[in-house]
Amino acid sequence: MKDIKVLEKKFLNALFNSNVLPKIRTDRNEVYSENFTEEENKLIEELITDKHTVLGFDIYRYSQYGRKKQPFLPHLFENIYGETWLLITQNFEYIFQKYNSITNRAGELKAQDYYIDTGDGCFQIFESPIHAVIFVLVFGTILQLYNSDRFMPKLHSKIGNMLVRYALTYDNIYRYDSNKKRNFFGTGIVNNARMLSKDKLNRFLIDDDTFKWFLSSIAGIENMMSISLKDLKELNEFSSYDDGKMEKQNALIRVDNKKLYFEGIKSLDVQKIGTIQEKKSEIDIYNLHLQATIEYSSSLFGQSDVFTISVGNLNTAGLVDVGA
Repeated sequence: MKDIKVLEKKFLNALFNSNVLPKIRTDRNEVYSENFTEEENKLIEELITDKHTVLGFDIYRYSQYGRKKQPFLPHLFENIYGETWLLITQNFEYIFQKYNSITNRAGELKAQDYYIDTGDGCFQIFESPIHAVIFVLVFGTILQLYNSDRFMPKLHSKIGNMLVRYALTYDNIYRYDSNKKRNFFGTGIVNNARMLSKDKLNRFLIDDDTFKWFLSSIAGIENMMSISLKDLKELNEFSSYDDGKMEKQNALIRVDNKKLYFEGIKSLDVQKIGTIQEKKSEIDIYNLHLQATIEYSSSLFGQSDVFTISVGNLNTAGLVDVGA
């Protein structure tokens, strides 16, 4: 993953005298400039310029589950999230070759280090929007198994079905570590939360920068239906990946376009449905609906199995409002 810039204590101390004690001063003899210097502005721009992929999850109508059911929803969400990573690490050896949720071997990403819990969902930071879309499809598979009484059936009998809405943003992210914990901030997370809060349906929303990333990288998000692993190799985000893993277990996306597969994204609809306010500008928001057929090989099923899964909602009614 492209490095997420860290807001370091050394920089903060130099900028704001944050390490000078005492921090509370009754004497106000010193006068400081309201403007950053040219050098300071350069360092700040380096911190906030890089864009990263953020996928947001929100349990739909969480508050309507009632007081006796709500305490168990985080447990259910955690189990679906965990099984999603298990399926991914067993079935997407090329695309997710740098991820491993069980061990943290050298050169691999520890997915939980890029996970932000929200209480009724989460944010997950990915290497690219393509990783995020595939993750949603696999997550949706486990969610469908749960809703059809095939995953954690005893819990399902008590809680009932669960729906999840998703939001995908591609924007600025930076890291600020405190109390030995990684913390992530930036417009990529802020706008993602706004999108989720303004959607009153269980949709899959993407922001304008995500839409443009797909347009620039693969000539439009619609080409997720036909892209191959060899096509991905041409993208910067996959340029350092091991080609040898293309010949291993890889679900959903074919190795090349010369072979026909029954797997893949079968339909994809994307449509602009509204805007959200960011500072003094408006950001276009798109509704995304996907249907895919995926063959999984996993200890979870005991054998290979094929699933057809839909993610999102075709209802294109506008967002709640335009304001921030």
